[in-house]
Amino acid sequence: MSISHRRSFLFGLSSTVLLVPLRAVHSQPSDFTLTIARKYKSGDCTSGYLAVNGNVIAYTLELPWKGNVPFISSIPVGQYKATLRYDHTDQWRIELQGVPDRPFVQIHTGNTPDDTEGCILIGTRLGTDLCSVLDSKAAYAALRTAFYGSPNPNATPNKSITVSVED
Repeated sequence: MSISHRRSFLFGLSSTVLLVPLRAVHSQPSDFTLTIARKYKSGDCTSGYLAVNGNVIAYTLELPWKGNVPFISSIPVGQYKATLRYDHTDQWRIELQGVPDRPFVQIHTGNTPDDTEGCILIGTRLGTDLCSVLDSKAAYAALRTAFYGSPNPNATPNKSITVSVED
């Protein structure tokens, strides 16, 4: 739920809710929680959206479910801890930990299922075929900015990262 959606939801309730200070609504949590909500599944792909601390910021694209077989399947539904990686050419990735039988599952840029071997791709728009994402680099920049709180960070904040994958 976005902040503006929360705001309109809150204003629709009793006036006592309005006493909550705005800084509480806008404060940056020390934890970084990503939710991947899968909304479309076919034999070609799985797509949905990515929310950061409850705010939807991107669409997601994964391979179709094929029994969690590495390189050809999306990952199982579940909650995963994650870490940052700085060793790839894009210099920043979120890698999920503890995915059963699947090391190195990451969130990264890409546009079609051919751009992944079981990782999660993000984009600012979902293609009309529901099996592609567009403007992946812009979505990736938004995710990075959401984590650091700035498009040009000078330090890594001390945040735990949790990724929930939901059907």
